[in-house]
Amino acid sequence: MDVVVGALSGMVDALPGKLGELLEQEYALLSGVRDDVRLLQAELDSMRGAIRHCESLDHHDAQTTGWVGKVREVAYDIEDWVDLFAVRVDGGGGGAQPAAGFRAWIRRGWDKVAALPARHTIAGELQGLKERVLEISDQRKRYNLGGMVGAAAVAQHPLDPRLSALFVDPGSLVGLEEKVEDVSRLVMDAGSRTELKIVSIVGMAGSGKTTLANAVYRRLQAQAHDNFDCFAFVSIGPKVDMVSKTVGVMLSQLSGDRHRGGHDINQLITSVRDILANKRYLIVVDDLWSSEQWATLSCLFPHHSLGSRIITTTRNDALPTDSYSSSSKVVYKISLLSDTDAKKLFLKKAFSNRNDCCPQHLEDAFNQVITRCGGLPLAVVTIAAKLAHKHSRDEWEKIGLNLLYSSHSDGSDDLKQILNLSFNDLQPHLRACLLYLSIFPENSEVDTERLLRRWIAEGFIAQGHGISAEDIALGYISELIGRNLILPLDSNHEGVARRCRVHPVIYDFIVCKSMEENFATLMKAQHVQNNDGTVRRLSLKNSSKQGKPIERNESTDLSHARSVTIFGHASAVPQLINLKVVRVLDLEGCDGPVCLDGLCKLVLLRYLSLKGTDASELPPTIGDLRCLKTLDVRSTKVKELPPSIVRLEKLMHLFAGSAKVPDGVTKMKALQTLSCGGTAKSSVNFIEEISKHDKLRELELYSDATETPGNKKRVMFPAGGFPSVKKLCIRCSSPLVTFEPNALPAIQVLELRFQKGLADESSGVCVSGMENLSSLKHVLLEFEQHDAGAMATIDAVRNAGQKILPDHPYIIVKVDGKSY
Repeated sequence: MDVVVGALSGMVDALPGKLGELLEQEYALLSGVRDDVRLLQAELDSMRGAIRHCESLDHHDAQTTGWVGKVREVAYDIEDWVDLFAVRVDGGGGGAQPAAGFRAWIRRGWDKVAALPARHTIAGELQGLKERVLEISDQRKRYNLGGMVGAAAVAQHPLDPRLSALFVDPGSLVGLEEKVEDVSRLVMDAGSRTELKIVSIVGMAGSGKTTLANAVYRRLQAQAHDNFDCFAFVSIGPKVDMVSKTVGVMLSQLSGDRHRGGHDINQLITSVRDILANKRYLIVVDDLWSSEQWATLSCLFPHHSLGSRIITTTRNDALPTDSYSSSSKVVYKISLLSDTDAKKLFLKKAFSNRNDCCPQHLEDAFNQVITRCGGLPLAVVTIAAKLAHKHSRDEWEKIGLNLLYSSHSDGSDDLKQILNLSFNDLQPHLRACLLYLSIFPENSEVDTERLLRRWIAEGFIAQGHGISAEDIALGYISELIGRNLILPLDSNHEGVARRCRVHPVIYDFIVCKSMEENFATLMKAQHVQNNDGTVRRLSLKNSSKQGKPIERNESTDLSHARSVTIFGHASAVPQLINLKVVRVLDLEGCDGPVCLDGLCKLVLLRYLSLKGTDASELPPTIGDLRCLKTLDVRSTKVKELPPSIVRLEKLMHLFAGSAKVPDGVTKMKALQTLSCGGTAKSSVNFIEEISKHDKLRELELYSDATETPGNKKRVMFPAGGFPSVKKLCIRCSSPLVTFEPNALPAIQVLELRFQKGLADESSGVCVSGMENLSSLKHVLLEFEQHDAGAMATIDAVRNAGQKILPDHPYIIVKVDGKSY
């Protein structure tokens, strides 16, 4: 049985600190409550070691699995209790600096008296949590779970699934012939023949890195005895204690004597270096995981000028050659199999005695399985082996399309075990971020900004010193991409992925993990894919039949749901009044009418997206959502936001789209992103007013935001305005834009999207002052219509852009969807 810890250790790590912060606040806790909070803090702190121990193991028994599950559920409930505490006691003002003066003292006293009923409820809930924690702690001590796990793990540890890759018959390789040629050429030819050179093969788990490295190694070993004096092929893996064993194995291969142990790592390194000192060597270090491993292993290799070569394989693009010059290292990114090669490999493994032919009645299922494998060699081989002796279509669909989370699969499956290695190597916060992608439908292209803002709303991102939560979250995305666990799509000018996707096999794996951990409950219409435990995150995928709404599922208890995401028809949205602790409500792209009754009772809501829905208005009391940080109503029928929205002091990202915002939006000091169509009353001075906002980082203005008296509309950006804005997008019917000197001093990205150009003599100056944007790095100019005015504007912008960006590699022009 696989370890089902995932992101749990991260939550348990954070909770004692959260409880400590609660104790530091100036709340009037009832008698005994403060002591109970301290007890919870101490017990959770002591559980850290046990959780870390479980996390370090490959396998454990059902009893320990049950204990871990109880810790997970009580940790969720404690965090919900803490987050609700301040809201129920003082309306979300916890953590704010107390007001001074006699009146403020009287007001605080009155608030405490008024909140006494809530405090008694809070105390009762805390008592129940304390009893659960003590019971869980006693269970751990009573059964000595840690000791039992350690003993069981040794006896049940499966064989290393990577071993088979070392003994592949070269004649059975499919889709690797060209790759073997490429890597062999890189090893022998590129760069200086005399200097030490490293070729690193990188790619996702199961992509054939070990098989490729072994094929190249055996080829060069057979052909290059006159060129190399000695050879070694060693595998290391993620375990921390494997470095010394790996060095011992390398010493045995190089010396020809079996290494019997007994030497410390320093002696082993010295022995290997002595052997390699005056020899030209070819060494393969397979399955490298960390910089720490490489820091030790790199000590083995003398830097002489005999033309030695090192080949490494790794799942992490950032490893392993950080300390080597660019001229002495090459990274080879292994590609996945083409559809043709995947079919050929599958047929060879599944139907070796049928002339590589698939039975006709299985062709449809065969094509579905190939699509599901997504060109991943290990998936192709594993599923082919499972189906080799299956002859019915039902068996193929049942096993081939549900391999990883089928009830018939077990932890010894090579594919699942290989993916587990990558998952277990992640830090707890990254595990939670990866599992979160199981919420989205398979093969979804997930918007990066949507994803990272949801991570923040869920509490996965810890605030750094001097680093924004968004920048930290972007770092997490980059790390998951670098580890080949998610695939980047459509990168921007800085190389940051605008969208990302999960490989089908990785998706199956994280869905399996998500279900095991009760991380998310996945539903398809009325079918619940995982409903064994309390629903913490709901992902509902549904589609209406012939445009008719489907029935809402009223039987599922969502009182503990932290996020609700609906894909399909909005009629499936649960009653909002039942979502007592929800942080994320994402209805983006839902069809049909949206009911928002009860929305303003969601006191913990941090992320609300109605983007692309039929929503026509927001509740007048939306200002009561005091925890809200992201609100997205782009591409809806909402024309105007309620005046109460200016009370949302924590709102950081307001995407109103073409809707107008009320007067006073400039008072929302936390705003970092603003997309709107002006103000409800007057937009004449709107840009001038918001230009003084010193925290805005991204600004999107629709044409209504630029209205001026007269027949024409002009966007005027004043000198010294928008000091922190890095990205500006303007959407107007026609291009009349002026940037005064010293406007937008921090601007890096400028997007100008117009419906049509101006076909008169003013076209050449319709976008003026671009040369004043000295920090600009990227320009996108887009017209919906191709006309003379558009082309004149394009020329003017290009000429102005070249003054700022002489090489203009980042000036992109699109007219009617075509790039110029």
